[in-house]
Amino acid sequence: MSAITRPSSRDDGTTGRDDPARAATGVTPHPSWRFHDRYDLWVDWLQREHHGWTPYQSVVHRTFRSREETLLHAERFISRGEFPMQRGAKGMAGAAPVTLLRNRRDALLTAFRQAEGDGVTLIREVQFPIGEYALSVKVTCERIAGEVRATFGSAANPLRSLAGKPVKLTRLIEHPYDVLGRAEGTLELLERGVRLGGELHDFAGGVTVTGVPYQHATVAVPRGLMKKPLMYRYEVADAPA
Repeated sequence: MSAITRPSSRDDGTTGRDDPARAATGVTPHPSWRFHDRYDLWVDWLQREHHGWTPYQSVVHRTFRSREETLLHAERFISRGEFPMQRGAKGMAGAAPVTLLRNRRDALLTAFRQAEGDGVTLIREVQFPIGEYALSVKVTCERIAGEVRATFGSAANPLRSLAGKPVKLTRLIEHPYDVLGRAEGTLELLERGVRLGGELHDFAGGVTVTGVPYQHATVAVPRGLMKKPLMYRYEVADAPA
């Protein structure tokens, strides 16, 4: 068996050598778990409603690696002055070009350069009225960790990043999803497994673990040639209100 779930007992009289899931000592963050900043440029048409501006159509959405690159691309996009808009009934016509006059482009560019955000996730945002519509130009930043795929025995195993955190576990069969059980508790990382609440899960070092560090991780345990794997999905529990 690649995985065994059994009741946990901290005082069962076994020695460290006999315990197949001896507690690991220390968890050092792996380089693949690093967070990185993702910058997004959003340009949208807004429509005037009785309570203010509401989203109407998306013009462009692009992702960049740096703040400087995103702001530079935004200014170049504004300077071109072309913002397509879908007119007429849905599916009846293509996107029509909407080109701003030079003075309107300059005014929008100036407003964008002077715009401010919260300095954390919202870098800049401007809403520029044009008749019954408005152009929204927004730059955002999101700090994210990428998905990691590794074996359980690897130092890159994303499950290691959940050690010591309150975690929810769902055991299920993949496709169609058939939930077999749930558990919750503080995750204790072991050398060859995981202890969660009253359960001890033993995993072979070669089983695959996929997840986003510090958020969730899923251990896929093979069950045979023609069977779907048994999935152990661990995810950080919501903080109490």
